[in-house]
Amino acid sequence: MDVFLIFPKSQQAQKELGQQLAKFQADQARKNIQKLPCGTEQKLELVDAAVKHLKAQQ
Repeated sequence: MDVFLIFPKSQQAQKELGQQLAKFQADQARKNIQKLPCGTEQKLELVDAAVKHLKAQQ
């Protein structure tokens, strides 16, 4: 199987692609969290922990 990727060349197009990718990843994370077999409180704790972890990486 051949796969061809064409990346945008302009800075604006690269920025838009990055924003769309971030939106897609956030939607996927939200869907996966909603599927978890636990209560809302635990899901919120998970999200809070993930945000805290990501901020610590910056």
